[in-house]
Amino acid sequence: MPDGKPDLSGFYNAQGRGANYGLEKHERWSFMPGGDGVVIDPPDGKLPMQDWAKKELADRQKPERGYDDSTAHCIQSAGVPRSFYVPSPFQILQPEGHLVVLFERMAWRQIPIASRPHLPETVRLWQGDSVGRWEGDTLVVETKNLNGKTWLNEAGEILSYQATVVERFIPVNADTIRYQATVTDPKVYTRPWTIEVMFNRQADGELLEVACLEDDQDLQHLKDIKEAVTGSEKKEN
Repeated sequence: MPDGKPDLSGFYNAQGRGANYGLEKHERWSFMPGGDGVVIDPPDGKLPMQDWAKKELADRQKPERGYDDSTAHCIQSAGVPRSFYVPSPFQILQPEGHLVVLFERMAWRQIPIASRPHLPETVRLWQGDSVGRWEGDTLVVETKNLNGKTWLNEAGEILSYQATVVERFIPVNADTIRYQATVTDPKVYTRPWTIEVMFNRQADGELLEVACLEDDQDLQHLKDIKEAVTGSEKKEN
């Protein structure tokens, strides 16, 4: 770029390796594809969940809890960092002083590359408040002020409103970015943890329109399951 920083702009696909169905290495289960695991820290590839979070995760994996995943409702954002490993392409724009990401699934992020404080703690957003800075050729983005309503994936892994996510966009070559995200969330996890996926530039890339709400029968199906289970539990009580 004119300022000497790497040009990250372009169309990309992420090598998510099944992260949208579980960040840890996992076999195929139910309707979920298997995954190679994207957790690089801790070294064992396991999410350091607190005991209550393990119980909540197990509950989210019941069929009736699928209704509670915000992406089932066509919410604008899959959240941070999930938007980058939902299996759909995205486009990075790099106007002066910003990084802008357009996601095929009806979402976008506008990240200022500037020295400024985060929003007040009372402000909570689906994608949080992101501020970027350069460390050499690596773009570092810190995100706070999340609302805690998004899931990390369809498997139900947890991110709370107390989370801070530090993303690193590390250029490998002209067509590849190594993406790392470190999550610090003391409400859910016993220590910070980090994932890594690769972004591959698509020379002939294009973003298509995704009309999530048109003829969306899946949400009603999930709602029916949840209402049936809830109704059964009330009768038992």
